[in-house]
Amino acid sequence: MAALVATGLLISLSASADVILFDQTFDVPFGPTQGFAYGYSGGDINSSTYGVATNAGTAGTSALVMTNTAAALGNGYGYAAVVYQETAVTGNTNANPAAYTLSFDARTSVANANGLEVRVIDGNGHTLDTAPNPPGYGNDRALSTTNIHFTLNLGNTSVFQTDTGFIPTTAVWQILFQNNAGGGGNPAAWNIDIDNIEVTMSGTAPPPPLVTMYPPVNVSPGLNLYAGTEVNFFYDRDDVMSVQSSGLGWVGRATAINPVSYSFTVNSAPNSPQASFQMYLVPNLAANNSPDWFASACVETFLTGNSTTAALRFGYKVNEAAGNSMLLGNAPYTNAPGSWNGVASPYYESGSLGAVTSTTGIIGTWTVKFTSDTNVTLIAPDGSSTNLIVPPYNTQYLAESTSFNIYLSMQPGAQAAMNQSFSYANFAVTGVVNPFSDNFLVDATLNTNIWNSSVALDPADVFVSHGHQKLVTWSKPATGYSLQGAGLITGPWADLTQGPNPVLFGLFGQLVSSNELPAGNTAFFRLVHRTFTQLQVLYTGQTNAPGTLLGYVGSPTPTSLTANSGLANVTINAVDSTFHIIPGVSDSVAVTCSDPGATLPSPAPLVNGTLTTAVLFSQTGSFTVTAADTTSTNITSGTTPVPITVNN
Repeated sequence: MAALVATGLLISLSASADVILFDQTFDVPFGPTQGFAYGYSGGDINSSTYGVATNAGTAGTSALVMTNTAAALGNGYGYAAVVYQETAVTGNTNANPAAYTLSFDARTSVANANGLEVRVIDGNGHTLDTAPNPPGYGNDRALSTTNIHFTLNLGNTSVFQTDTGFIPTTAVWQILFQNNAGGGGNPAAWNIDIDNIEVTMSGTAPPPPLVTMYPPVNVSPGLNLYAGTEVNFFYDRDDVMSVQSSGLGWVGRATAINPVSYSFTVNSAPNSPQASFQMYLVPNLAANNSPDWFASACVETFLTGNSTTAALRFGYKVNEAAGNSMLLGNAPYTNAPGSWNGVASPYYESGSLGAVTSTTGIIGTWTVKFTSDTNVTLIAPDGSSTNLIVPPYNTQYLAESTSFNIYLSMQPGAQAAMNQSFSYANFAVTGVVNPFSDNFLVDATLNTNIWNSSVALDPADVFVSHGHQKLVTWSKPATGYSLQGAGLITGPWADLTQGPNPVLFGLFGQLVSSNELPAGNTAFFRLVHRTFTQLQVLYTGQTNAPGTLLGYVGSPTPTSLTANSGLANVTINAVDSTFHIIPGVSDSVAVTCSDPGATLPSPAPLVNGTLTTAVLFSQTGSFTVTAADTTSTNITSGTTPVPITVNN
């Protein structure tokens, strides 16, 4: 397959002086429109204070100081924040966030309390945030014990990864500084010093960067877990969890005659030695993205390797919520497995029991087989096996009492593994009360009767492929760009809209199915830029149809006051003049209705150009719903083109 690389024209613009909108050195008292708006703390931090302190600035001058005291509350994380506020900003006439730059100096008093999240909040409460959403954390600025000068352009989407419709022209600006550290009470206390806060506006916003497309890559058949998000030093988990949540454990069930086996077949893996792939066996924990951390007890099988050699390690932990040191055999869990004398308490015994190695590589079937509560055998694709023993005094904690779930998961471990996938061909559990299996190679989509993908850090990165798909990627930022394909570079070009669109690290991406590819051995792809001009509002039963006269097909599905309390879903799309949905739009929209007694949803932002919400009608009749853009007054409001019928 061939990819068309987008090119662009560089235009030279004359420079103009930056305008300082406000600056704060903390060396003189606050004016009437300046000050601290609020502060907060949470997680393992049970108190925090903030204020201006002398001799804390960059040259021995005054600075904002945030002091935090942590406690081992068992959450495994901690944070504290303070918000500086200006309420009478003038001269900020440019509506493009890329025209604005925030700068400040910052340092920490303790080296490992070094994660700084930054938010910029406008007068309407819309934010730019360095943390991506989901999951709402990560991408922190790294602090040092000496001052670092930060210069952050508000239009840089690699820095500010969440935008809820920020408008830079409001009179009120708030700058939030949140320090993320202190999990488990370590460190116990620290100071963060902030100095020389300044916001400037350039006379001319920088031109948008060129958008570059990259050659398509094949997507492996089976269950794909993509490494697309990075918010936790590349240890993010994308996973699926068994819907069946009981009768899956081995304790009290496995015998030599009736073994309990958990097996999975690997179809492909990232070309990175840091990437790892996990199967978690988790008793008595509600659905969770990171069961190895948050569960009090669980088993983890940890697979790493490449095409020539691979190893599956077996670890477990008990009585260690908000941690995984026992699983890994890290301090303080360094005593030999099975060495407890039954008396010493606490006794920090390693839960890392051993591994099996395959000399034929990572591809193939791996099996974890229990023949008793304690005896487990690891079996590799080349037939190699390793026998291990779970200490009998700890198996009681691994038994099912309220639930038992199985997770299939992956972690990239390093940037080299990002935007690659780990693919499972199948999974099976046998010998348990409720055995099940799933052949992902024959599934059309993820079987939601068997697997729950909501536990993934981003469910869009978890999907089943039939093996005839291509992943097309292009650079960020690229708001408003849509993918097209053709058999010839001269066209005709067709919109490619089926997706799905996995969330990728530093890129946009879209899956192209075989039925979207042109006939023949060659395909070309290009991006077209469309302009967001109007909102489209559709009821359930109606589907967006770009390029058509009406822009939709279908009719509204009637609702009923008796059957479903008058509830009806509406989908709001950001579209151009020909009803193409514009990806990347995050404007906030507000809903009104021709039924004056209807219960309406609160204003909410579009997500990648679309939003599905609900209206609760109060009476029988025929009604329309209208959506208005509350972020931009230049966008035409949309009304459902056909009224919905509300029956009794």
